[in-house]
Amino acid sequence: MLNFFKWFFGDPAQRAQSFLRSAELRLIARIIEAMPESAEPVQLSGLGAFGAVVAALALVWSGSIPLAIWVIPAAMAVNWFGLSVDLPLARSRNAERVAEGMAHHLGEIFSHLSILLAYGFSPFATMRAAGIVVVCYLLFASYAYIRAAAPQSGQMAYIGIGVTEFRILLAFWPFAAVALGVPQSRDDVLPAIDIAILTLAGFALVGLLVKFFSDGRKITLAAGRDD
Repeated sequence: MLNFFKWFFGDPAQRAQSFLRSAELRLIARIIEAMPESAEPVQLSGLGAFGAVVAALALVWSGSIPLAIWVIPAAMAVNWFGLSVDLPLARSRNAERVAEGMAHHLGEIFSHLSILLAYGFSPFATMRAAGIVVVCYLLFASYAYIRAAAPQSGQMAYIGIGVTEFRILLAFWPFAAVALGVPQSRDDVLPAIDIAILTLAGFALVGLLVKFFSDGRKITLAAGRDD
């Protein structure tokens, strides 16, 4: 059983990435092997952004069309496929250029912001809660891009949660929200979802500060060893 968890999640002693990163990389490698030559990385980035648009519309429409909730996980799967395979495909062909990188990062930012804002207009969160998450996302994304400039740094993950885990949370939160009664409590003076998000945001910001100083120390030590 232990060997299975190490195979699926990766060895924690060797992984400073997200929980699913090792399995995700293996899956992406298999997808790339099966991709036709006509597939272009920029097209995949656009496909990922399209999946985000569909997910956002489904979130907004789910208030009046309850069955739209079932579209969200499928649309998020398309979003993951497009924006997780695009750059690895370009690298596998030795064709990663500025255009591919720009398309990927713009697609990522557009996807997350559009879906998070759509949650504010959906039955599954309040606009206040969605706004708090947007602010936290922008802070973490800004730090991730700044941190990426350091040659010793890799993909940023916080307590094992990276971009893929965040997508999974966005895909399946509507079902959890229904089970927790969030739609029925949105009109409360201070909905429980707002209290929960405010509390989690506080912990996340403290964690980001800790990570900032921890990463700074590690990068400084690594830079000293390289000199």
